[in-house]
Amino acid sequence: MLATVLSATLQGIDGRLIRVEADVAPGLPGFTIVGLADAALREARERVRGAIRNSGFVHPPRRITVNLAPADLRKAGASLDLAIAVAILLGSEQIPAAGRWALIGELSLGGEVRSVPGVLPMAMALARRGVRRLVVPVAAEAEARLVDGLEVLGVEDLIGATSIVRSRRGGAGSRRPIPSRIDLVGANPDPGAGLDRSPVAASDRSPVPDLGEVLGQGEARRALELALAGSHGLALVGPPGSGKTLLARTIPGLLPPLGPEEALAATVIASASADRPVGGLVRARPFRSPHHSISYAGMVGGGPALAPGEVTLADGGILFLDELPEFDRDVLESLRGPLEDGRVAIVRAGRSIVFPARFQLVAAMNPCPCGWAGTADGRCHCPPSVVERYAGRVSGPLRDRIDLWVSMPRVDISTLVDGPEPERTADVRPRIDRARQRGLTERASANGRLAGARLRAACRLDAAGRRRVVDLGESGLLTARGAERLLRVARTIADLAGAETVVVEHLDEAARYRLPGPQSAGALAA
Repeated sequence: MLATVLSATLQGIDGRLIRVEADVAPGLPGFTIVGLADAALREARERVRGAIRNSGFVHPPRRITVNLAPADLRKAGASLDLAIAVAILLGSEQIPAAGRWALIGELSLGGEVRSVPGVLPMAMALARRGVRRLVVPVAAEAEARLVDGLEVLGVEDLIGATSIVRSRRGGAGSRRPIPSRIDLVGANPDPGAGLDRSPVAASDRSPVPDLGEVLGQGEARRALELALAGSHGLALVGPPGSGKTLLARTIPGLLPPLGPEEALAATVIASASADRPVGGLVRARPFRSPHHSISYAGMVGGGPALAPGEVTLADGGILFLDELPEFDRDVLESLRGPLEDGRVAIVRAGRSIVFPARFQLVAAMNPCPCGWAGTADGRCHCPPSVVERYAGRVSGPLRDRIDLWVSMPRVDISTLVDGPEPERTADVRPRIDRARQRGLTERASANGRLAGARLRAACRLDAAGRRRVVDLGESGLLTARGAERLLRVARTIADLAGAETVVVEHLDEAARYRLPGPQSAGALAA
């Protein structure tokens, strides 16, 4: 007998509807899965066989053929286990079907239903194709309920799934309280806050320091405020212990929450890449900090399953690269396209996928291998050629795509002990929020993404301002791309000052943060 059950699989960060067709026919016992299944899915034969037997059913001693349609789409993962098992039970007439349900879940040998990555995008794909009833693991019930128009029931085992399929009203299923918000990134225990302001970083759950802990470094603090207010790329250059990493780690507490559309997109990415289900919309902006040993595929995505990389996991948030020159050259060069286009296209034999990658780059680096170039105490003994070669690991085109370059010298001990109390996160965050909101309200875009006529219209340069930009370009400080990025930063400076137009004063401050093309990062530190 032939039985058909709807399910879904994950392709990148997108869900795809799959029709699971099980033909239970007379003949020599056998179990075959066709339809471009990967290794994990081919192993579903053993999981399904054990789950059926250990749930009190009979694994039919017949010739079983399972087809996963569409046949030309590669299927990966274990999300189809539950649907395959139910289709076999229907095809062997061990259970009747009283309603049309789609099923998602991995099976254990004991029949328990386990959650899989990507329940949210898979549920969205099913809803787009007209599916209205969905069975998922109990752990992923809250995640699937984020999709409007779906009747979702959570089950703990195969027996619970079959009771729902054979019942006209769907059965009670297994229910758990649905949390009001996600706890994927260490959420604030106050569910009404809607924003993760608690001291937990998204990338490694380490405490988020307050901006007040960064003593001295007034220019770097100002550059960070500009970078976050206008979504500009930022590079911090200085010797060890100058506070580069500490300053970058304060960013999660300074960022505003994600908007509704951004939150849904971030939740889809979190669902597809997380090792546990999400419980609600992701409101905190991502903050990713990969180690410098990361591979090309780990950064931009790819691999056998075409999984998203760090640039996609940082979509809508921050990608922080500490020790920038230590990253492989091809890994750094892979960032050039996403920084301009906001997306990554991965093409493999017979497959292609586009990942979102609209992130803000923040980087930190030493000026030389020993880290002390440019300091007054003469601790650096690196030859000039070594300093230049070290800085040259970051290519000119990539440097030109970073809007703000700032030097962070060593902080005097007297400043650490008796220095003035700096502004704290709570003091700076409102200014950043106001400047970002002004850009979105007046220009429908962050300043760091303005270009061409829109950028010129936003700046409203007068004659003196235009002459100043020309002078800066003729001095060799700016490339053509650099001139555009100078105007973007100047527009953000004007927004923080509450000015309607960009004037020479704003341009001069923005020019201080441009890294001259002929100079290296070591020269900047000096």
